[in-house]
Amino acid sequence: MSALHFFFRFGPTVLVGAPNLAMANSPKDLGLLAGTFLVGLGALEMMLHAFGL
Repeated sequence: MSALHFFFRFGPTVLVGAPNLAMANSPKDLGLLAGTFLVGLGALEMMLHAFGL
């Protein structure tokens, strides 16, 4: 069951985060885009955890 749970968290994260590679013009841009994405993902996870979802 945990492998299935991992896939449903990791799969969409890769699908949503992958376009960062195409949008970045330099390694610095890639770092900024990926960092912003991860901060937003962390905030979303925190809110879902806080509301028990």
